[in-house]
Amino acid sequence: MACTGVLAADFTGILSDMGVTVSYKVVTKTTNAMTGEETSTFGSAADKTVIFFIQENRWQWDKEGLLELGDAYIIAATSTGIARYDQFTYGGDTYYVENVTRRTFMGVDLCDFGLCIVTGK
Repeated sequence: MACTGVLAADFTGILSDMGVTVSYKVVTKTTNAMTGEETSTFGSAADKTVIFFIQENRWQWDKEGLLELGDAYIIAATSTGIARYDQFTYGGDTYYVENVTRRTFMGVDLCDFGLCIVTGK
């Protein structure tokens, strides 16, 4: 494999410049095989350093009409392990992660990019 000059650790510099500390909870969802009822289990909150920014009023046109896509974004190192349904609190608001996309540059996984929705104040 050719040397690209890109390392996963390169994201650390960006994180130290733009990162904020959030209170992060890992959420595990399970479904009862008999009833189909979904149960959420919340882990203990831990402080994580991430890049967080608010994107208000993001909409996408669909044949059914306008769909709201999300309220904010979170960008984290791949080692943080953000995942769908996880929750975090920042600035007094609680958000949950709706989806996560791994961002790669020249074949190197640099960070995870999550779309978030506010759940409460």
